[in-house]
Amino acid sequence: MRPFNRIWAIVATAWVVCGTSHVAAQSIDNAARDIRATYDFEPSKMSFQEQAERAPLLSKLWDRYGKSPESYRPALLSALRSEGAREQLYCDGGMLLLANSMDAADDALGIASVKRCSLAEIQHTPYLYALHALALRGIDTTDLQFRILERPKYSAFIVMHNLTLGQDYAFLYPFLVREESAYVPALIERLKIEREPVAQKSLVRALWYAATGQAITALREFSKSNRADADVKSALRKRLATVDDIRSRPSNDSKIDAIRKHVGVPALVSERELREKRRVRMRSISDEALYDLEAYTALIYRAIK
Repeated sequence: MRPFNRIWAIVATAWVVCGTSHVAAQSIDNAARDIRATYDFEPSKMSFQEQAERAPLLSKLWDRYGKSPESYRPALLSALRSEGAREQLYCDGGMLLLANSMDAADDALGIASVKRCSLAEIQHTPYLYALHALALRGIDTTDLQFRILERPKYSAFIVMHNLTLGQDYAFLYPFLVREESAYVPALIERLKIEREPVAQKSLVRALWYAATGQAITALREFSKSNRADADVKSALRKRLATVDDIRSRPSNDSKIDAIRKHVGVPALVSERELREKRRVRMRSISDEALYDLEAYTALIYRAIK
C-alpha cells in the first residue's frame, strides 16, 4: 500500500471509531434521560388513578432496557450510584437491575438501591418476585424480607394463578428455596422482639414450615410466653398439636399414605430428600405449589429424628 493510501486508511478508521463512540455515548445519554423522566414522580403524592396510569410506563421502560441493554445498563448503573434521585428510581430501578444482573456487583448495587426505599414506594408483587429470584440464586434476602413485616397489609397478586398472597406467605416464599439453617436463627431472634400481631403470625408461619428441631423449640417457647399475641398463640398451639398427631400416626396410616401419593414419594424417603424436593417445588409461585408445600412439610415432620 502506498504511504498516502495507508495514511488515508488510518484516518478513515479513526473517523469510524470516533463516530461509533459518539453514537454509543449519545445512546447512553438518551437512555439516562429516559430513566430520569420515567422515574420522575412520587407515588405517595399521587392518587390511586394517577399511580395506575404511571404503572405501564415503568413496564415499558423494562421493555426498552431488554431491547437495548448496551445503552440502558450503563445509564441505569450510573443513575443508581447517584445521590438525591427520586425514591422510585432506587426502588423500581434497583429491581430492574436485579432482574437483569450480570455479576455480583450488579446484585450488590441493586440490593443497596432497594434498601433505600420505603415499601410505600415499592409495588408489592414485583418485590416478591425479585426476592424470590434472588433467593433462587443463593443470595441472602433475609433483611429485605424483614421489611415486608413492616407492612401488615402487604399483598402480592400472582396473575397467572389468580392467587393473592398476604404478608405471611409473601414473607415466607423466598425462604422456601433456601437451606433452613441459613435463616431459622434470624427468624427466632426477630420473633423475640416482634410485637406486631400480623408480623408475629408471619414469623410463626415461616418457622413452622422450616420444620427443624430448633424452629419447633422456639415456637413451643413462644407459645408459652407473654410476648405472643393471644390469637397468634391460640393458632400456634393448634399447629403444634398437629405435629404430635402427624408424628404419632403409624406408617400404614391412610392419611399419611394419601399425602405420600399426592407428591409421589415412597414410604422410605429421607428427611434430606424431602427437603430438597420441597425446595425444588417451591421454585414455582402458585396455589398448586402451596398444596404440595403442606404435603412435603407433613412428611418432613414425620421424618425428623
